[in-house]
Formats: sequence, structure tokens, C-alpha cells
Amino acid sequence: MQIREATVSDYEAFTEVSRASFKQEADRLRLPYRDLNIEPPGYDDESMNRYLIEQLTCYVIELDGQLIGGTVVTLTGQEYGRIDRIFIHPERQGQGIGKRALQLIEELHPTVRIWELETSAVQPNNVAFYRAAGYQSVFESDEEICFIKRVKQPVDEAITLRYEERSIKGAQAYRMDASQIVITNSNVSELRASNCNFTRSQFRNINFREAEFDDLNLSGSQYRFVTMYESGRPTTFFHTNLTNTMMNNCRLDGVQIADSSIDGLTIDGVNIQDLLEQHQKAIGGTKTYE
Repeated sequence: MQIREATVSDYEAFTEVSRASFKQEADRLRLPYRDLNIEPPGYDDESMNRYLIEQLTCYVIELDGQLIGGTVVTLTGQEYGRIDRIFIHPERQGQGIGKRALQLIEELHPTVRIWELETSAVQPNNVAFYRAAGYQSVFESDEEICFIKRVKQPVDEAITLRYEERSIKGAQAYRMDASQIVITNSNVSELRASNCNFTRSQFRNINFREAEFDDLNLSGSQYRFVTMYESGRPTTFFHTNLTNTMMNNCRLDGVQIADSSIDGLTIDGVNIQDLLEQHQKAIGGTKTYE
């Protein structure tokens, strides 16, 4: 067995094995709800897996030259790592391959001191597997169990400020240089930031529910696999400049556009301004769209 970093050319096989692994478990359990630890978002979608390979750290697990599993890893800074998902083809499970893969990932990242992961509470075999691999539970609920593993590694003395498992609730900062700061697995709800420079920042796997974004410059920003509607919470754009915005392979069900400039707006190459003006003429109207 060997493990290597995934490349874009692997995404189809990566998806196929991911689909087989997670779907088998979902079919076996037949839960009355979707458990995201059992069926991770996009586990069976080639576009999502290609994105994961391009943007995160992904590994493929091979045996005799055949791709039989994979992992998705999020690295935050030099010292913190998260196993977002690990999967082995059903025909190869129970052979110690997953345990060896976790060991190899740790060896590939010798500066990571804390690893974390989650699993469903209805998967006792997974719970036992992670405990046997040296992970300790830090949070348990009826739905999921969160684990961490601390690895003895030399501490990088160049990092002069390191906040771990501490509360800085209510802290205030003014004219602070926080460039290149990394934050993971932390509660920053009700954060208030104004007149700050977030250029080239990256937000991944973040809960922004009911957040407010006002008076922002988002030029050049990218949004990939972003949810803007959940449980009856719509996202609202008011007095927002979306000139030359590009949307590709997006769900726009139920989107409403009113009293807005649509000059040059096209959908699948169809100019919407021309289409609407033709519609107005057909019904005897005179409204023009500018």
C-alpha cells in the first residue's frame, strides 16, 4: 500500500471510490435524516472532488497500482491539521489500510502537533477505529463525536504568539497587524470588524449564518460551493454592484430580481434585456430595461 498526493487527473477515480464507500455506509444505516459525517457534502460529485483536490490537500491510497481510497486534509498554518474525510473502497475495508493511511499522513506533515476529525455517533466501528489510532474525544453528542490527537513535535519558536484552547472573548484591537494569522476550530461568532484589510484572505468551511456584510470591496473574490439558502434563511442583496459577475454551474432556483440594472445580463448566452423588452412588446407594454 502507498499514499501519494492527488492530482487533478485522479478526480474521477477519487469520486468513484468515495461514492462507493460513503454510499455503502448510508445504505447500510438507512437513517431517516442525512448525516453529513456519513454522507459528506459532494462526496459523489466530480466537480466537488476536483475542487477539493485543487484547493485542499488530498491523498489517494493505492494498492498494486489501483486507487482504493482517499483522504481530504485541511492544514491551517504549520501546526494544525484536520482529517476532513477518509474513505476506503468497501472491498478493501477491514485490512488495516485506513490505520496505515493515517500514520502516513502524520509522517508527511511532521510539524503538525494537533490533528482533529469528526465521525457520526451512530458509527461505533469508526469511533473504536479512531480511538485505536490515538485520537481522544473532546465533544460527544447524539449526532457526532469530535476527536483530537496531539502529536509530540518540536515547537516552532519563530511563532511568538500562539493561542490554543484559550478565551479572548470581548478582546478589542486597534491598528493591529494581524496579517498571515491562521485560525482554525475556533468560535468567532459575533465578530465585529470594520475598516480592515482582508485582501487575499481565505475563508473555508466557515459558518457565516445570519452574518452581515456592508460597504465591502469584493472585487476579484471567488465563491465556490457556497450555500446562500438554508432552512428558510434567504440571502439578500441590497444596493449591491454585481457588474460583470460570472455564475457557472450554480443553483438559482427561486432567485428574484427587481428594479435592477440588467444591461448585458445573459443566461446561457441569451441577452435578458432584449428578451424582456420583446416580452413587453408582445403584451403591449412599454417598459425598457437599462
